[in-house]
Amino acid sequence: MKLLNADVIQGLVGSILAKRFDGSVPSPDCHREWWDLCTSSYKFVAIAAPRGFAKSTAITFSYTLACVLFRERRFVVIISDTEAQAAGFLTLIKQELTENEDLINLFRIKRDEKQRVVFNKETETDLVCSFADGEKFRIIAKGSEQKLRGLLWNGLRPDLIVCDDMENDEIVMNKERREKFKRWFYGALMPARSKNGVVRYVGTILHMDSMLENLMPNPSDKLTVQEDLRLYTTKRFGEHGWKSIKYRACSDDYKFLLWPDRHTADSLKASRDDYRQRGLSDVWAQEYLNIPIDESTSYFKKSDFIPLREEDSKLILNYYITADLAISTDQRADFNCFLVAGVDENKRIQVRNVIKERGMDGREIVDTLIALSRAYKPQAVGIEESQISQSIGPFLNEAMLASNEYLTLVPMKHMGKDKVTRCRSIQARMRAKTIKFDDQGEWYQPFVDECLRFPRDKHDDQVDAFAYLGLMLDKLIEAPTPKELEDENYNEEYVKSGLFEIGRNKTCGY
Repeated sequence: MKLLNADVIQGLVGSILAKRFDGSVPSPDCHREWWDLCTSSYKFVAIAAPRGFAKSTAITFSYTLACVLFRERRFVVIISDTEAQAAGFLTLIKQELTENEDLINLFRIKRDEKQRVVFNKETETDLVCSFADGEKFRIIAKGSEQKLRGLLWNGLRPDLIVCDDMENDEIVMNKERREKFKRWFYGALMPARSKNGVVRYVGTILHMDSMLENLMPNPSDKLTVQEDLRLYTTKRFGEHGWKSIKYRACSDDYKFLLWPDRHTADSLKASRDDYRQRGLSDVWAQEYLNIPIDESTSYFKKSDFIPLREEDSKLILNYYITADLAISTDQRADFNCFLVAGVDENKRIQVRNVIKERGMDGREIVDTLIALSRAYKPQAVGIEESQISQSIGPFLNEAMLASNEYLTLVPMKHMGKDKVTRCRSIQARMRAKTIKFDDQGEWYQPFVDECLRFPRDKHDDQVDAFAYLGLMLDKLIEAPTPKELEDENYNEEYVKSGLFEIGRNKTCGY
């Protein structure tokens, strides 16, 4: 019979555990929501919560203790960023089991003849504890990406895995590391549990492509509900679905607070002001709002995106195209992006079109380039050097001969994997207000959204194509002015008329 629910955990915390908490205050409503989720029938639950809201205390400590004390789970694995951090959680649980007399007596933890709690096994990262009737439970601590295969105890696999802040900046800020972590999560952690085992994942969002963010509801899904403090979905889940919810500390106007007894509107405002003064407002947005980027300090700012005016469309442009291609096997989840921009007579840039497609092969990419060339007659096309030579080169040469449409290719240097450095040129142009955008195109808003979230977004393919435009700007030739065009046309007509030869002496020129 299932005994554990949110009421039971709240009672355990309020009557036995809370008196030992430092600066204890009543549990907030969000804690009860978390306990409801954790004790539900969902096998997989993910909770993204702000820093400083006792998520580890509520789940990794209180919920885990309740599970083993009420004998709903027998073999628990606590996984955190490092093994030392996970061991710290285990140490807190050990202290309750050895020092909290109310807990020891109520749940009849086994003692020796001197009335001391003696564990069957006790190391920094492993604990086996017995009840007076001989029943046992085990809790072990592990760090992210450590070996989990073969975990077996008394014929049992782990029936509860608690994940607490498993990711760190080193993992999330590198795409290869993110992919490696996801492979470990799905290839090692998930299979380590027993058939009836459950996973409870709690943490703070560090990146738009972090493991935890990938488990969160899709904001654009019609079944996703966005409230002042919560983001969740009403979708029904099968056996392998994740029930997830994302919280923020306060609403934008501070009228709604997640834990008003501990974090008041004034204290949150003061905290945000302090972070801003230190130039860390993005860190505050990440830690308290679960938004790993703050628009006020983002790499690209909303104010940088200046829309085209009617008079801008009348200017003469020389067009240029840059592309970021996803054609290697390790880029199969990325997009192919083509960016079309024009340079006017004042050397200002107009971004006129962005095409973003996934799953294109070499021939489809070349067909797109040829079509764009016919439509815009670009002065140059910038593509990463290795992508030209190793991938599309043969297809492109064949297509140009067949179509009689020739592209002037500008091989772009990859500049390593430092995307931030690669974007400096285009960022400077935007801050100088020398770039405008066709905000009426369907491509515009997704492009802006990706730029504003850079470099913490799940994808940055459009940003890469945009960065290549900046790197190619030194080679651009500005469009001729109307006066220059008028003079050029006059000279051409004059030459065609033959008037320049009339009355002219071949010897003296008069």
